[in-house]
Amino acid sequence: MNHKPTGLNGWRVRHWVAAIGAALLVTLTPLSYIQWKQFSLIEDVAVNQIDSIMWQSYQLERELSHLSSAIQVSLEPGAVLDVDHLVERYEVFVSRIAVVTDIPRNDLLNTTPAYLEAIRLVNAFVLEADPVFADTGELLQQRTARQALVRSIEQIEPALGELTREANRATARFVDERNAQLREQGGLVIALAGVQAGVLLLFVALLVRHLRRQVVQYEKLQAVSHELAVAKDEAEAANHGKSVFLANMSHEIRTPFQGVMGMLNLLDETRLSSQQRDFVQTARDSAQHLLGVLNDILDVSTMESGTLRLAPEPVSLRALTQEVESLMRATAREKGLALDVETAPDLPDWVMADPTRVRQIMFNLLGNAVKFTNEGSVTARLSRLEGTPGGVCLTVQDTGMGMDAATVAQLFTRFYQADNSIRRRIGGSGLGLEISRNLANMMGGTIDVSSEVDQGSLFTVHMILPETAAPAQQMPSSGHTDPSRQLRVLVAEDHPINLKYMNILLDRMGHEAVFCENGQEALQLLARQRFDVVLLDYHMPVLDGLAATAAIRALDGPSKDIKVVLVTADVVNDTRKKALDVGVNEFASKPLQAQDLQRALQRCGLLDAATMLVNDPVPVLEAAAPEPDELNTSAAGLIDTESYTEIVAMMPPDTMDELLGTLFEPPEGSVHVLLASLAAGDAAQIAYDAHKLKGTAMLLGFRALVRTSAQIERLAPEDNPTLRRELGNQLLVDKERTQLALQQFALTVPA
Repeated sequence: MNHKPTGLNGWRVRHWVAAIGAALLVTLTPLSYIQWKQFSLIEDVAVNQIDSIMWQSYQLERELSHLSSAIQVSLEPGAVLDVDHLVERYEVFVSRIAVVTDIPRNDLLNTTPAYLEAIRLVNAFVLEADPVFADTGELLQQRTARQALVRSIEQIEPALGELTREANRATARFVDERNAQLREQGGLVIALAGVQAGVLLLFVALLVRHLRRQVVQYEKLQAVSHELAVAKDEAEAANHGKSVFLANMSHEIRTPFQGVMGMLNLLDETRLSSQQRDFVQTARDSAQHLLGVLNDILDVSTMESGTLRLAPEPVSLRALTQEVESLMRATAREKGLALDVETAPDLPDWVMADPTRVRQIMFNLLGNAVKFTNEGSVTARLSRLEGTPGGVCLTVQDTGMGMDAATVAQLFTRFYQADNSIRRRIGGSGLGLEISRNLANMMGGTIDVSSEVDQGSLFTVHMILPETAAPAQQMPSSGHTDPSRQLRVLVAEDHPINLKYMNILLDRMGHEAVFCENGQEALQLLARQRFDVVLLDYHMPVLDGLAATAAIRALDGPSKDIKVVLVTADVVNDTRKKALDVGVNEFASKPLQAQDLQRALQRCGLLDAATMLVNDPVPVLEAAAPEPDELNTSAAGLIDTESYTEIVAMMPPDTMDELLGTLFEPPEGSVHVLLASLAAGDAAQIAYDAHKLKGTAMLLGFRALVRTSAQIERLAPEDNPTLRRELGNQLLVDKERTQLALQQFALTVPA
């Protein structure tokens, strides 16, 4: 583990650095100054050439001696006078005068009596000799003039000798002074070096002390690190245990839910009185609510563990919005609210998104808006987010009770309840907004809210959903599968209610089912019998779904290649990967619905895409009117009589007839418009007309038409003329059956 110096440790490190820097500054600054002074002294000697003072004085004395010798030679009897040689010697002597007087650092000599006397005599000699050497024709030829110069030279020579000696003494004094300075500076250097050594020793001692403390701290940190590692391992183990617990609890709770909801769905299709049907609907609503709370808790737990992942795919935002609107409209209508959900014209047709999670955000926000609005309207709009590539903006505005600033500040806090009385009266787990915000963040966006008490609320969601092309349409089946094929299905399920529900479900779908309670029994049955597909529950005793799949793939013979569909309510994200790794072909979620199972069998290649959902098999029309018992059974399966009765009671007869005409009457009736779209083959128009028919049929409680139109909407992208023809036939049959049931139902309703 890496530990950065923070707090007190950081303060100590900074002060250590400052102290060392100050000590180095104090000791090195004088040393640097002394070194600079020594360099200056050496440079002064080199530049000014102090030792040349004596040499130049000696040169002046020597050149005067050469001049004297040359003149004396010219005075000897019989000597030949060499005028040029005499002039040359004189000029050399004169040049040496300037060297002595102008030499660098002549301040060491020019104040001495010897220098002053010598220079005076030399200057007087020059005044005397210049006329002589200037007139080489007469004066220099005169013997008496040369003799006078010799006498003058004899007077100067002692003074120049004394000047040379004085220059020697001056040089010696200068050297002594420089040596004294160097000795003094050397002493200072030694003293400062000693001080520096002492300071360094002190710092070494302090550093050793500090290092010892660091070693102690390091050992403590190592111990803490070890404790943290142990705690981390324990936390990971606890998190793994939590994941396992969530998986088990998801299974243990959702498994009986499958039985409860499945049986409620089956019970709703039997002959029930209005009161009984109300009881069933209440029970189903309660079960759905409880399942929603469970899903919220599991979603939050999955987000906490960091294992929640989005599954983006091409999504039509308009179709998704229409789906949410159709499901929310009934709830809004029950409260007398106006619900307006619209999509902007410039919204992309297809985007890459996780449709489940986008739908979850929309349901949460619209559901809250409807829930907390007693009168007025709820308006939702989906549009592009300007200035952001791939940005989509969802706004949900209501005219409800609104919130104050304190409530808005705590709105996304888990389990936060602004008003306990309202929460108890309206309900809610307090998790939906937190989940929605986290999902929006995962999609690269945010959720903002503005609200005022009694003025309603406005929620704004930003999401990054990149635009994409429409998904490629699936090719029609090659014909190797039979749309009416009966499958032999092996079902491994340990819950008795689910066994009963799946038995009824598979029977209605027209398949033969064999049941067992665990994976081990499934293996034994596969060894003795032939099956087309195996439905395995994920959590089972003896041998669970994953272990059973691995054992199936290890078998010898054709059974090892059988299609395996895993039925699970597990929300742990790596379940799908583990299942695919051991050889699972497809998945179906709990609570298991006929549509989900049908799609899984279709993706396994066991059924053609044209296969109809046979929980309401295609009937054969009879010319004669049904008997009363048949009528009641038919109406229960085709019409939600309670919903239809409520609609009839609310509307005048002429309005009701007009509404039914918009549904059934050719050529403008919704059914006939959809039939025409199916014949034309325009996938987008088919989906739109089917969605429109589905909404009207849901409003009137026409169950068969809802099922068929929903199936047509879902299969609209399929470019399969045979499938569309069969769907049209099914729609026509459901229309005729529904109209017939309406006629018979009207006869039984008191005027």
